[in-house]
Amino acid sequence: MKVKNPMTLLRDMAEEKLTETTRQLGSVQQSLQSAVTQHEQLQHYEHEYQQSLREGMLSKGMSVADLVNHQSFILSLNQVVKQHENHVEVCEQAVDRAKAGWIADKQRLNAFETLIVRRETAQAQIESRHEQKLMDEFAQRAGQRRERV
Repeated sequence: MKVKNPMTLLRDMAEEKLTETTRQLGSVQQSLQSAVTQHEQLQHYEHEYQQSLREGMLSKGMSVADLVNHQSFILSLNQVVKQHENHVEVCEQAVDRAKAGWIADKQRLNAFETLIVRRETAQAQIESRHEQKLMDEFAQRAGQRRERV
C-alpha cells in the first residue's frame, strides 16, 4: 500500500471540508429563498386584504363589527409580516456566514494545491538536475575513453 504524502492528505481533507461547506451553503441559500418567497406571499396577502377592506367600505359599506374584525386581522397579519422579516434577516445572515466559511475553505484548499504543485515542481527540478549530472558524467567518461584509445 502506497503511503500518501501528508500534504496530499491535508488537501483531500480540505476538499472534503469544502464539499461539506458547499452543501451547507446550498442548504441555507435554499432556506433563505423559501423565507423570501413566504415573506412575499404574506405581503401580497396583506395587500389584498387591505384592498378588500377598502373596496368593501367604498362600495357597500361595512358594519362596525366587520370593520373592527378586518382591522384586527390586518394588524395581526402585519405583525406576522414583521416577524417574518426578522426570519428573512436571520436567513440572510446565515447565508453570509456560510459564504464566508466557503470562501475560507476554498482559499485553504487552493493553498494546499499550490503547495503541492510547488513541491512537485521542486522535485522535478531536482530529478532533472540529477539526470543532467548523470548525463554529464556519462559524457565525461565517454570522452576519457576516447582519449585512451
